[in-house]
Amino acid sequence: MLSKHPSLIKMFSSFFIIIFIFYVFLDGDFYYIKHPLSIIIYILLLIIIILSYYIDNIIINEKIYFINKNKNNFIYSKKIKKIDHGFDGILELDNKIPKWWKQIFLTTIVMSTLYFFSFLFTNFANQQFEYKIAYKNQLKKIKEYETKKPQANIDTVKFDKKFINDGKKLFNENCATCHNVDGGGNIGPNLTDDYWINHTEKTLIKNIFYIIWNGSKNNKVMRAFGASGEIKGNDIEKLSSYIYFINKKKKKPNNPKSPEGDKINFY
Repeated sequence: MLSKHPSLIKMFSSFFIIIFIFYVFLDGDFYYIKHPLSIIIYILLLIIIILSYYIDNIIINEKIYFINKNKNNFIYSKKIKKIDHGFDGILELDNKIPKWWKQIFLTTIVMSTLYFFSFLFTNFANQQFEYKIAYKNQLKKIKEYETKKPQANIDTVKFDKKFINDGKKLFNENCATCHNVDGGGNIGPNLTDDYWINHTEKTLIKNIFYIIWNGSKNNKVMRAFGASGEIKGNDIEKLSSYIYFINKKKKKPNNPKSPEGDKINFY
């Protein structure tokens, strides 16, 4: 059976399938996909595909010529296979499966076999390996970002409204267990009143930053998030801005914890 698809379409379809296979096995790394050696391989593959289809067309044309020349002896004497359904009276011609369908089917078998053994014996499509690579790349990007953008410290910290939303998320993740979600205090002190167990700085925002960075000398439960490297300076600045915000709010928690420490009038 002759294919109904033009050779040009089949050639380029085959070529792009091969490019896609390269993309999959190179894990989408465009450095290797665009490498000059890879481009040379693409060109050679395209030439081979064009030649193979050109030769295939020559062979098909020769077959057609042979059949036309010998049609009296070949076509009309050839028995056509038929399948009789019997129960419904339908007579079905037993045509051969199209060549393109067989090619696609064989391609899926080859691809699945390559994928299976690649997964077993290499790191290809290994989720744990991909996670480790992604994690290392993420750490590298974080390090580059921190190099370009210096972290906040006790001298540079300042309150900024744009930090409040991010600070709230960080507070819920790191501080809400001890200080409650509304900052009213739990096992940790109330952060919304004017009483402070630790007061080392002259301004409220700096005092909050100092405590989160260094921990509390008077309350060992409060650990040093910044000094230990658990939270970076810029995130502590966001946290400090949020705590400053809830401390200065007129609306206070419904059931705040009793005051602890000394009453300090920060500015």
